Amino acid sequence: MSTAPGFGPVHRRARRRGARLRAGILAIAIVGALVSAAGGYTAYAFSLPLPAIAPEVQPRSAVTTPAAEVALPGYGAAAIGEQDAPGSALAGGDLDTPRPIASITKVVTALVVLDARPIEGDGPGESITLTAEDAQRVADYRAIVGVVAPAPVGATVSQREVIQLMLVHSANNYADTLAAWAFGSVEAYVEAARVWLDENGLDGITVADATGFATESAGTPRALLDLARLALADPVISAAAALPAVEVPGIGRFETRNPVLGQDGITGLKTGTTNAAGSCLLFTAVVDRDGEQVRLVGVVLGGPSGAVVGGDVRALLTSALDDYRTVQIAADDELVARYEAPWGDTAELRVAESAAAMTWGAATSSSLIPAPRLQAGRTPRAEDMIVQFGEEQLRVGLEWSGSIQAPDLEWRLQQPLRFWGLLPAEDARAG
Repeated sequence: MSTAPGFGPVHRRARRRGARLRAGILAIAIVGALVSAAGGYTAYAFSLPLPAIAPEVQPRSAVTTPAAEVALPGYGAAAIGEQDAPGSALAGGDLDTPRPIASITKVVTALVVLDARPIEGDGPGESITLTAEDAQRVADYRAIVGVVAPAPVGATVSQREVIQLMLVHSANNYADTLAAWAFGSVEAYVEAARVWLDENGLDGITVADATGFATESAGTPRALLDLARLALADPVISAAAALPAVEVPGIGRFETRNPVLGQDGITGLKTGTTNAAGSCLLFTAVVDRDGEQVRLVGVVLGGPSGAVVGGDVRALLTSALDDYRTVQIAADDELVARYEAPWGDTAELRVAESAAAMTWGAATSSSLIPAPRLQAGRTPRAEDMIVQFGEEQLRVGLEWSGSIQAPDLEWRLQQPLRFWGLLPAEDARAG
């Protein structure tokens, strides 16, 4: 058998080598294409944004306290309020009707004089030498059954002692002495007092004299609470009103006319009694309640006697204090929001420290929880939870527990398949 030239075994081997080479090149091309495609897919997978993780906010039960029950007297008018809440009253009756206030007027006298001629620190203030006019005032007030203290002509008393005599003993003659000394006459004082009342927003109080004997010296319970607040802010008046007795050399020793001073936390302030006003008491109190100091001001007007008013003031104060309640508004480590990523990581927002609040009367809480969506690998600063409880707004610190980290390679490579709907979505809360 003959073989054509060029078509022998050598040529067939060459053809096979060429075929293998082409196959290899094709395989390399296919692998390259696959590698390129895989790289592109991977790049695409990593280019897809990770979902933000939405919080599962935990429902918080509202805290509710019952309505207040305050024992108001069945006569006249009364009010009680917090010392640091000007213009307001916790409870009261006939709050805005002016009534005669008797010797409570002397609190205005003391404030107006001290505004014009203040006493520095714990000093005695200026010296006042008593005159024949001062001595005559003793006789004048005795004639109308007014409370007085001796005023010997030529005696010298300090400004502070005069204020103590008129607030502790309610000496009418010394109220006039102080007013005339500071302003030249009682009439000039009355004009100055009207200006002072207007400047201090006490339009519910009117004064016609320095003592309160005048029926026109009157005030509303709401305005009298503010008067008590101003008196407490003055160290001379608040110290004098708290004295159980005052002793002035050459004048005498006098017990307080406040029948309930020192009882149930009562620290002052001023009694008053006339036929027109009845028995009255403007009072202040500081009482410990659940480890916190509660500072109150109050007034009772138009009572039948000092003893009855004193008992009713104590009942009013006790009942008002009973309506203060301390309640827990957030528990330590309380869970407020939970996060779960589709790839399994979890994080929680919890209360950093328990919180309690004191409130008076009826109140209901509501909470605003700052629970943002979370991005993987980034944990924001925990903001405070805001709890509105009655009229008070409280901030409760929160802290993070756990964290949301970036998912692993497998989850990232599967993300396009979930995006295209070829794999089911894992968590509807992410988005």
